[in-house]
Amino acid sequence: MAPALWLSLFFAVYYFGYGIFLPFWALWLSHAGAEAGFIGLLLGLGMAARCVGNLAVMSRIRAAAHLLPATRWLGLCSLLAFAAFYGWQSSLGLLLLMLLANLIYPSLIPVSEAMASRLIVQVRLDYGKARLWGSAAFIAANLAVGALTDRLGPEWVLHTMVAALALMLLLSLLPMHPAPADIHPGRQGDSIMQVLRRPGVGRFLLITSLLQGSHAFYYGFSALYWQQQGYPTSVIGYLWGLAVLAEILVFAADRRWLGRFGARPLLLAGFACALVRWGILGASTAPGWLILAQILHAGSFCLSHLGAVRYISRELDGEAVFGAQALYAAIPTGLALALLLVVSGQFYPGLGGHTFWLMALAVVPVAWLLRRPLPGSRREA
Repeated sequence: MAPALWLSLFFAVYYFGYGIFLPFWALWLSHAGAEAGFIGLLLGLGMAARCVGNLAVMSRIRAAAHLLPATRWLGLCSLLAFAAFYGWQSSLGLLLLMLLANLIYPSLIPVSEAMASRLIVQVRLDYGKARLWGSAAFIAANLAVGALTDRLGPEWVLHTMVAALALMLLLSLLPMHPAPADIHPGRQGDSIMQVLRRPGVGRFLLITSLLQGSHAFYYGFSALYWQQQGYPTSVIGYLWGLAVLAEILVFAADRRWLGRFGARPLLLAGFACALVRWGILGASTAPGWLILAQILHAGSFCLSHLGAVRYISRELDGEAVFGAQALYAAIPTGLALALLLVVSGQFYPGLGGHTFWLMALAVVPVAWLLRRPLPGSRREA
């Protein structure tokens, strides 16, 4: 199977499952008996486990040949971890299984993104076109599972999650031709610590931690908050779907319209959209404002993510790609989200939707951090 098709299908199936897990897992935890504070703790500890898992997995990937086997083993272990939720729903069980699942399942993101970064150079992969299928599948999951849980109950969040993981495992077994390969065979990639010591990498991680971490309250509690404001689960699914539809349009336009932009302008645009978005969501739950805020997901998440991909794939050399991808997955989309999820869980009972204002406050330093360009080290043609 051609790399672009393989990766498009993999993104689609993975993000279908993620489109179940991200917006609806808090609802399933509530159905399983967890209270709001405990849910925030579970989600936060899960994100911390995600950080550890990403670093552990990616630290062992030092060559492109390791990427496909890693997706297969991680797919199998993820399926087994989520299937275990059927039999163990005590507080201790939920805690241990959330830690286990988050050690394994989210690691598929940096592995697949590292594969994409390698293929951008190797076969000139159009990243935006491959990644948009993941976003489209995310929407499909939002709509399908939102409607399904309205009709049949929250237990279907777990049923559909396990089915998606089984399909992802089967897909990962398909061959890819040509498979990911190193540009310079025999040259081992830099370690995570070597990448971290490169000029600009620390500032890049802090910027992306603030931008991606600011989504914590939205990811963890928006479904519960909007449900408490009288919106049915199906409408919440539509709102999440609208956000990802806006994301798809940006991914589709990436090479043609955004290809000339480097990391810094994309990250600045992501900052502006995040600041406006969280301000809107903190101020109102009126349908029109919710729609506008969800459209701004195209900037707050997508432009920020494309800025990160630009930095890793264009502005760093090949030896740094795997380590930089591990750090990006572990810190901005792992540890930062974990900390802000725990904070959100503690403030939500008292502040309610005004917790979005804390997320707006979190991104303010990004304007200062991006006052000058990020240094890179690109040496490959």
